[in-house]
Amino acid sequence: MPGVKLAALYGIYPHLLGFCGPLEKSETKIILDFLSGFNVPEKKIRKILKEFKGAYFYYKLIAKSNKIKNPFDEKVVRAYWIGNSLLEKVKIKDLKKMIANDFKAEKEIPETSKPHHSFHVLAIGSVSKRVNLKGEKLDLCRISWGKVIRKSKVKSQKSKVTVKYQPLIKNKKFKFGKAIQKEIFWDKIFTPKIKIGDWVSLHWNHLIQILNREDLKNLKKYTKLTLNSLNEK
Repeated sequence: MPGVKLAALYGIYPHLLGFCGPLEKSETKIILDFLSGFNVPEKKIRKILKEFKGAYFYYKLIAKSNKIKNPFDEKVVRAYWIGNSLLEKVKIKDLKKMIANDFKAEKEIPETSKPHHSFHVLAIGSVSKRVNLKGEKLDLCRISWGKVIRKSKVKSQKSKVTVKYQPLIKNKKFKFGKAIQKEIFWDKIFTPKIKIGDWVSLHWNHLIQILNREDLKNLKKYTKLTLNSLNEK
């Protein structure tokens, strides 16, 4: 999957909720058309995706740290949302500098932090100031993983699936709760082929994509690394 499509896919649902990205409805339509398979010039979609400031500054940091010219390179976008070895090349001093300069945020950043979406959600929070990331919203905003155990028999474009997943819980520290069943939304145009037993990524109660073994391993790895880093503060 091209990096721009991956970026749009992970950004679309919080955007539709009004939490990030452009405010113009015309630009929302362009993103939806692009994800639905319509011919949208890449230059136009890239310009819109740059307005997702929270994600775009991480893309630039990860790309620069790995000497990759294109911030929407597929491996770069995947590193931020799912996790991969590109995150290991980002120096903590550069991450801290980006957060201070681009987000204008004064945060205590653990030395073991990586520029992963879970880190942004749990350590930094919303940079658009359009959503207060607390309580259940932390679990909805982080990219979680679940195993499909049931599909709705509804044959319309917008359907639902039931997944088994571990919710994120925060008392004094972050931890994963016991596995539970959860019904989430499934847009068949964006992710058409899902079967029972598939591992999938979840964002704001929506199914995003099927996770292969490597992606599942990395998503678990970097999410747990974030939890461990924050729990040791």
